[in-house]
Amino acid sequence: MALEPDKTVTKLLLSSTSRFVGEYKSDNWLLTHAWPASSEQGHGNLGINENPLSRNFYVFAFKHPEFKQESVVVPNYTATGDDVCTYLSILFGKRFENHGRIESHGDFYVPSLPPHGKTITPWLPFNSHRPRSDIGVALDLSETARIAPLWEDEHKIDSRFRDFLNAAGGFYSRALRVAEEDPETAFLHFITCGEILSNFREYEDRELLDTQMLHDLKRIASNMDGGDKIANRIRGRLFQVRRKFVLTVTPLLSDVFYQGHESTEAFCALKAEDIDRRVKAAYDLRSLYVHTGRPFGGWIARTTRYIEEIQLGTPVIEDKKFKKIISDSPTLIGLERIMRFCLLSFIHRHAFNIDNRLDWEPNKGVQPTTRSLRSAPASGSG
Repeated sequence: MALEPDKTVTKLLLSSTSRFVGEYKSDNWLLTHAWPASSEQGHGNLGINENPLSRNFYVFAFKHPEFKQESVVVPNYTATGDDVCTYLSILFGKRFENHGRIESHGDFYVPSLPPHGKTITPWLPFNSHRPRSDIGVALDLSETARIAPLWEDEHKIDSRFRDFLNAAGGFYSRALRVAEEDPETAFLHFITCGEILSNFREYEDRELLDTQMLHDLKRIASNMDGGDKIANRIRGRLFQVRRKFVLTVTPLLSDVFYQGHESTEAFCALKAEDIDRRVKAAYDLRSLYVHTGRPFGGWIARTTRYIEEIQLGTPVIEDKKFKKIISDSPTLIGLERIMRFCLLSFIHRHAFNIDNRLDWEPNKGVQPTTRSLRSAPASGSG
């Protein structure tokens, strides 16, 4: 019957605490608005301006093959919504949620809606109705064309790159959704995002190990029977996870990152001259929590009217080691901005052009080891 849903179309319901205009559409894909019914119009209007109840809904629709054989397991495309929310969160730096299918394979579905009355902090950068400060992309769904190759040209995207992006970006997107309720978990998600990116390329011994350790390994390999195998076993145990984390994160941050901070004042923003120390401290804070269980959410989540990306003043903490780590670490807001910029740079350098402001500067970072997979025309200031 004509009124039955199309068996080759799936529609997913998404939402954001931010407000977007416009829409994105192509032959097989559509991202557009979902409007509240008349009885819910009052609640829907709350999404027009920044406020603690701000929530706006969108539909992501796409075409796919029709599955007719009874022996075939019909795909559940709900997970596609998770990936799309991840990509949108990275591009816009905003919080997105996937509420599931409303139509798929010729059937209608009831989505999982967020509870009414659940409040947010509207001025947080990832909740606000304003573009982000560094790589600011206009809050217009048509800007989604910048990342559309991730689903439009899926077969042209290297599968290894996609796996890393989806895994790292997934942790970033989840962190945005839990940041206000569970800042410690959000902080750990951001660190995990960076850890995943740090494994995308291979690092040489000279990048990870200090001079003394390199000398010791060389002596073992040269002077002992079976020294090569012994040195390799030692080298394999020396993961140098924190070092890889720092070597990955800091080169992905270009001058644009430092010029466009979220803080209202420059004195509480992240700066290039001490970014290594800040990134190391963030990883140390994660390690301290994992190994000792010492809570830290209250320190990294607190913020004032300055929307600070670093700690202001000296924390009143008796433990000197913990005090230094907290003092040096970015706040949750600071770490979020670091990871979003890293993800944007990761896409821009290893897959396709997102924004010319992300172009690699040869004197400022480590040259990518992977050739660009595809060059797209999307660029500009947003």
